[in-house]
Amino acid sequence: MKKILLLSFSALLLFGIGACGEQEITPDPSIEDDDKKDDDNNNPGENEDKDDDDKEPEPEPEKEDFTIVTKDNGLSAQKDSYVFSNAEDGDEFPPEAKIRLTTDVSWRYCSSLNEDETKIVVEDEKVIPLEAVKLDIVTNMDLVGSMGSNEIDAIDIQLDRTLIKAGDTKLKVTVKPNNGSSSINKLTTICLNVSVKEFGTIEVETYNVNLNVDLTGLAEIIERESEIVTSGSLSISDDADREVVYGYSADYNKSVNFDLENIPETVSITDFKFAVDHTYSAWIFIECEETSDRIWFSLESKRNSSDYDLEPNTSNSDSTLKVYKDNVTIEAELGDYHVL
Repeated sequence: MKKILLLSFSALLLFGIGACGEQEITPDPSIEDDDKKDDDNNNPGENEDKDDDDKEPEPEPEKEDFTIVTKDNGLSAQKDSYVFSNAEDGDEFPPEAKIRLTTDVSWRYCSSLNEDETKIVVEDEKVIPLEAVKLDIVTNMDLVGSMGSNEIDAIDIQLDRTLIKAGDTKLKVTVKPNNGSSSINKLTTICLNVSVKEFGTIEVETYNVNLNVDLTGLAEIIERESEIVTSGSLSISDDADREVVYGYSADYNKSVNFDLENIPETVSITDFKFAVDHTYSAWIFIECEETSDRIWFSLESKRNSSDYDLEPNTSNSDSTLKVYKDNVTIEAELGDYHVL
């Protein structure tokens, strides 16, 4: 009997051991499957793509509107397009280049602008860098003198000729009146075309002019009027403001020096590019050590001509010259003179 029980127990023990060897192991959910890890690592952008799909697309930056505007809210420019020359090589102090915006009666009592709302935008900053532009308020007092008011009569857009480059662009200015009538207390925008040319390339129609001046009698006048002379010159100069004609293809002025120790019979300016429809001044000048010894001579034509007019001014310090035909040679002589 004991032997039977012992065999039964042994069989049960063997069965138990065999069952334990075949027991199914339940995986721990906290442990990530290595194969899944490898799959995720092999597709690193998959989850990012899903995140990107969920994001809203970023809006494109708003483009600046450069629609031409010459009048807005009582502020206006005279025209929609302006042409300027950059500075001549070596000219460190060229005349100012400006665009004047004028105000109407609605700006009465307005004396300042809201600086926080003032904005200057240039379409192509390679032509006009922002640092080349500034605004200047022109008050009524600036225009009429001390009896005027501090109301804004105009706003000048000033350009630094030494910084601007040849090319075409658009320039937009936005301002907001700081005081005055409530009706004008709003953003005001002016947008204009601006063309910058290389100095001397703003083409204008010209006449070719030669001026010959007979210096007979000059030595006697110098001896009578001056002590120590240093130089003598013949000059022609455009009467237009330099800032208006700066960079034109016409000549603005030209001077020729001559020897005072051996005064020539004639002094000449040749191949002068005279701007059509312009008025020029012409004169002889004698420089001296003492300011009080200086002499200015007007010029007179030796003969009447329909090709030009050369008339001394009332001060006798120069003459007015007008030309009506191309390839003109003017024969002139000394007129009356002016001393200090």
